[in-house]
Amino acid sequence: TIDRKRYKMNILVLGDVVSDSGCEFIRKKLPSFKKLKSIDFTIANGENSSAGNGITPFSADHLFTSGVDFITTGNHVYRRKEVYDYLDDSEYVVRPFNFPSGNPGRGVALIDTGMYSIGVINLMGTMFMDNLENPFYAADKAIKELEGKAKIILVDFHAEATSEKQALA
Repeated sequence: TIDRKRYKMNILVLGDVVSDSGCEFIRKKLPSFKKLKSIDFTIANGENSSAGNGITPFSADHLFTSGVDFITTGNHVYRRKEVYDYLDDSEYVVRPFNFPSGNPGRGVALIDTGMYSIGVINLMGTMFMDNLENPFYAADKAIKELEGKAKIILVDFHAEATSEKQALA
């Protein structure tokens, strides 16, 4: 048995993976890097992983087969209509939680890694971006959804303004 109090989990968080070249770089480098650093869980922002921008089922699957465990997104998530059903069906891809309800996908997820349950929250800032629900209030709501369920909560805050990022942190 494993003593959970002493278990250390190594989590790798990758920023925006951009286009085909970014996906290919991940495919070539991530598996050996994960092994070298004993990475247990990898999360990547894949909102621009398809050629041009946006995310497609193909680019998301490419990241998953390359060793990414979970994908977050941002303001470009809906650039490609072919991803809408994929967002609804996938447990391992989230869009910003503070997008209006009724949009495809979800903004919060709970992942069971076997050792710990990890909550992932995706938020989008509003300064110099779209007019969305206040990310600070949305963060509180999302955390409440994960309370008592997640041992670890990771937040991808997709924002333009450094001051907004620092305030949320």
